[in-house]
Amino acid sequence: MCGRYVQVSKLEVIEKRFEAEAVQPERVRPNANVAPGSLAPVITSDSPKAIQLYQFGLRPNWGTPQMMFLNARAEGDHNPENDPGYRGAKGIIQKPSFRKAIRSQRCLVLADAFIEGPFDRKLSEPYLVYLKGKERPFAMAGIWDCGWTPLPSKRCFRSLSSPRQPTKFFSAFATRALQ
Repeated sequence: MCGRYVQVSKLEVIEKRFEAEAVQPERVRPNANVAPGSLAPVITSDSPKAIQLYQFGLRPNWGTPQMMFLNARAEGDHNPENDPGYRGAKGIIQKPSFRKAIRSQRCLVLADAFIEGPFDRKLSEPYLVYLKGKERPFAMAGIWDCGWTPLPSKRCFRSLSSPRQPTKFFSAFATRALQ
């Protein structure tokens, strides 16, 4: 996932699909271009029956205001060749930025599709990725934190990805995230 995704399903559809209710239904709005800094619906592991709005992207307290982490690769730095067949260590567990969140602060990022681009051209040639059969909405795995920003009340999240079959990874990981 490149850092942008689509969430346009009606709230009633999302609530039914994930068997959860929106905490602030009046604030949940469709967004065809969820970008860093946007508020977006998530379901957290500590409140699996509630749909909450969190800010997309983790902003470290030591970074500049423009700095935001958007996508945590499951393998961390262990797959520099970006090999889709990589089956080695999950380096994200060792990263200080994610060590706590990956273990205990997981969430489902609710989406209808995500926006991707060729590896060498990024989003200059974007395309839309969605589940086979256009099944939507679906959930992608994410982690959240609230201690990174200067405003401690603002909770932020980021997505997780894998080099091979990202939607399969998201679905399998997302199921485990709330168990």
